[in-house]
Amino acid sequence: SGVGKSAVVQHVRKRLQGKKIHFISGKFEQLQPAGPLRALDAAFSEYTNSVIQKGPQCILETKKAIVDAIQADAGVLTDAFPCLCKIIGKPTTTPVEIGPMASQNRFRFIFQMFIRAINSLSYPIILFLDDLQWADEFTLQLICSL
Repeated sequence: SGVGKSAVVQHVRKRLQGKKIHFISGKFEQLQPAGPLRALDAAFSEYTNSVIQKGPQCILETKKAIVDAIQADAGVLTDAFPCLCKIIGKPTTTPVEIGPMASQNRFRFIFQMFIRAINSLSYPIILFLDDLQWADEFTLQLICSL
């Protein structure tokens, strides 16, 4: 605690600027109980903004990669991460209602497919999650599944 880990990460982020890397981050909060996936949502908001800043070609390529990977299940992803609608648009279908365990399993699978779609050797993603000790159980399981 308080030894400058975040400062080191910010230094690395600055050093990687301009390179073909998406460096995204999110922070878990101790005193502000957040819903599940809050830190990941912040990280994917950064990702979305990064893709948009790179221009229309990058947006189209990213949209194609995501849609090809998750196909009709985009609504499952955009329900959790609304910022992705800026890239893939609003889903035209609503996710099918299923039980809680099946819903978590479906989300985990779609999340894994999404990460595979947006992460590539030519444009890797570095995900930094600060204060992981305050993470919710579902987010931890999701991260471990990657």
